[in-house]
Amino acid sequence: MRLLRLWRAPLKGFTLIELLVVIAIIAILIALLVPAVQKVRAAAARTQCANHLKQIGLGIHNYNGVFKKVPPAEGAGTLHNNPYNASFKSPDGTSGTLFFYILPYIEQDPLYKLANGNSHNLPAKVVSIYLCPSDPSAINAGTYGGCGQMQGVDVQRNGFGSANYCANVMPFDPRGTRPIEVAMPDGTSNVVIIAERYRNCSPDGANGGGCTLPAWAWNTIVNGGDCWSSPTFGAENAGYGQMNCGGAKWFHGSVTFQAGPNIRACNWYVTQGGHDAAMQVALGDGSVRGVSQSMSLATWQRACNPGDGQPLINDW
Repeated sequence: MRLLRLWRAPLKGFTLIELLVVIAIIAILIALLVPAVQKVRAAAARTQCANHLKQIGLGIHNYNGVFKKVPPAEGAGTLHNNPYNASFKSPDGTSGTLFFYILPYIEQDPLYKLANGNSHNLPAKVVSIYLCPSDPSAINAGTYGGCGQMQGVDVQRNGFGSANYCANVMPFDPRGTRPIEVAMPDGTSNVVIIAERYRNCSPDGANGGGCTLPAWAWNTIVNGGDCWSSPTFGAENAGYGQMNCGGAKWFHGSVTFQAGPNIRACNWYVTQGGHDAAMQVALGDGSVRGVSQSMSLATWQRACNPGDGQPLINDW
């Protein structure tokens, strides 16, 4: 018994080499795991952004179901003097943007009522459905229009809730709204109605380090000025420059849109999505799809023009 108590198994431990091997294996596993986690997060964010586009598209269809007209890209209500002509008046008699008009149809009716008929009364309201978590510029823009600090210079914010989505002006002609089937004679499944856009697109050297401030409630027809805050694109290409004095376009030069550009390579004259290789859009039938960066300019123009009578090309 005494001999058994005195006997002990020899103690064993890791040698230095074994410990280093274990650490190396763990480091390799982490290196393999991190990209996988990043891909999962990117896929989840992309799905969330697509879901937002889907809800916006359905909101437009529900609005059309009530008023028998699509909402205008931007419009003036009965209480505002319109600087252009009476046809800019919105069907529901309020002043705002497409994103304001569809609020009651995306479960935001209390916010719509709070505006008292004018989206300009909602400058500090953030609507989560209008934000895309894939936007890399959000670190500078946050949830409000404006850029915070860019290139070491504080840029004044306009204080409006940011928008990561913008409406194609041509289907939602502010000079006279129409039923959805009339607004898109090429077929609703062939027309891009909503595209993604960075909240803070400010390439180096552009406008002295300025930036775009897309805001869902910003209505240039009533508010005036600050064209880059308009949550629209294509006004200039469609010949509606007087509506919002420019802003983002269908294309700029040979650039159609951007898919996942670095913030410093962002082209604020066009639309852009924060996903690799593709930008997500909503079509007139309420569906959502990704459009490839390799798409030709001709195809993109045809998809943005709701009534040119031209079929979409194979790269669509």
